[in-house]
Amino acid sequence: HLNVAKNIAFGLDRKEFSAEQIRTTVSEMLALIGMSGFENQMPTELSGGQQTRVALARALAVKPKLVLLDEPFSALDAELRNELRSDVVALLRSQGTTAILVTHDREEALVSSDKVVLMRDGKIAQYGSPEEVYESPISPSVAASTGDALILDAEQSADGSTRYAIASDGSTSQTAMKSNGYIVIRPEEILVSKGSSNGVSGTLIQLDYYGHDAMLVVKLADSSELIRARVAGPMDFEVGDIVKVEHRGPIRFFANS
Repeated sequence: HLNVAKNIAFGLDRKEFSAEQIRTTVSEMLALIGMSGFENQMPTELSGGQQTRVALARALAVKPKLVLLDEPFSALDAELRNELRSDVVALLRSQGTTAILVTHDREEALVSSDKVVLMRDGKIAQYGSPEEVYESPISPSVAASTGDALILDAEQSADGSTRYAIASDGSTSQTAMKSNGYIVIRPEEILVSKGSSNGVSGTLIQLDYYGHDAMLVVKLADSSELIRARVAGPMDFEVGDIVKVEHRGPIRFFANS
């Protein structure tokens, strides 16, 4: 029932601030969110993105030390969500305001954060920079929570050599002591090629094209294992192609507990 200006001024104590100070603060907040001239607009006259900007301005007007953002972009379409998210993060950083962003969108968590806290059953499962939690997950389940992950059965010898479906690191090792477990691979770490002598043979059974990249699903020739690989840019693949797949990334081995 309040217009934009009154919404932004809602949390400002009239005993502490004069009317002129409140008007100045509202004007500064409107300029900050790029909505100068919208003072008299009602919420029903605003888009979803504009409503979110006003809500953020209302929160920042009182100069908080901490802001909680509880899935603020979930109701917006993809293009607006990405644009507004970037603007909000830039705005918070320009004001030096600490924010806790709660989200189920793993890409949003990685792209928005200085630090990521991954929660499981009400407890912290992993904490670190976006790069740390994505590239060095502490378990296969954490890896799957932070991005697409291929989890394959693996065997590791005491000397560190590892064997799994699409690669064999030191496969001739005669070390007796071995651990069974899993290896975690990101789809972008798998190289798919045609006519190569390297890698493991398989048949391309699915191709999901997204424009900027594509996700390929390859069924290995000698097993029922399905391998997902992310390929960027122009590609020359069709469903039914015989291809070779090769792991080109770190060895993330997790022994069975």
